[in-house]
Amino acid sequence: MKTSYIAIDYICNQKCRFCPCSKEQSRYPSISLEELKTLVSGFIERSHIEELVVSGGEPTLHPDFISFLEYATDKGLNVTVLSNGENFYNRHFVEKLASCVDTSKIMVTTTIHSQIKEQHEWVNQIRGSFDRSIRGLLNLMEQGIKVTIKHCINKQNRTDLKKFYEFIDCTFPEEADIQLCSIDYCGLTEDEKKDQMVSFPEIKPYMEEMFDTYIANLEKGSKRHLYCINMPLCAADPYYWEFFAFKSGNYSNYAAPVEAGEKIQADDDVKPITGTFCDECRECIVEEICPGTYRTAFDYYGGQIVRKYTE
Repeated sequence: MKTSYIAIDYICNQKCRFCPCSKEQSRYPSISLEELKTLVSGFIERSHIEELVVSGGEPTLHPDFISFLEYATDKGLNVTVLSNGENFYNRHFVEKLASCVDTSKIMVTTTIHSQIKEQHEWVNQIRGSFDRSIRGLLNLMEQGIKVTIKHCINKQNRTDLKKFYEFIDCTFPEEADIQLCSIDYCGLTEDEKKDQMVSFPEIKPYMEEMFDTYIANLEKGSKRHLYCINMPLCAADPYYWEFFAFKSGNYSNYAAPVEAGEKIQADDDVKPITGTFCDECRECIVEEICPGTYRTAFDYYGGQIVRKYTE
């Protein structure tokens, strides 16, 4: 499925410690609705896309967020919204979204940093955000909108993967997916990189513990979908690889806000930001199917974050 990615603004109602957008929001105004329509129609015409990923900043803060989603879904696109989920705490906002947009074509993906409220809010630095995001996602589900809970694994939370899974499993209906992901180091300071860096072999025992719990629940009849993206296969034994997204294509197009007065130029030659970018990976016997991880992880740490399979 061909997919385009568009950041419609850089403004945000959170202050995530690892996010570079807060440094950009004052310089880059939101993309206007007319510009967004032009970009999307161009994506469809040039690349024949079927899916659109919409992000920010926090995209729900864009003044024409609902109108834009209405336009995109009317064009037949499936739309994934990358949101912190806080604005969906407002039931009126969610009801308006559901009344204007084909809900079968919308999915909202929200990162929950920890099952512990204080740890989640330490990351985004906004008190009360944990409960608002949880309630917001439940509000979406009540309106029939698909929800995916994303969890980015780092040094601090890697040992709690089973507890995180159990928390989500108890909190959300099984129609909510769980997506596990590695971290992109692009927004971190040098000290933060050292604090957050974790190799995938280090994650392995905790991943497998969580998968075992998940498999046990599947055997009891659970229909929940749990899967990994941007995670190399050395993060788990081959027994668990069915839960990994294998190597896939890149975005067909990319667009983001530009400084005031500049003309937005869509990128139709998007360089991959994830993959197998080190010698350790290239020497691995499963490199052809392995999704790898973020390029920034290899830029900072090279092959020490992975472990090649030789047999």
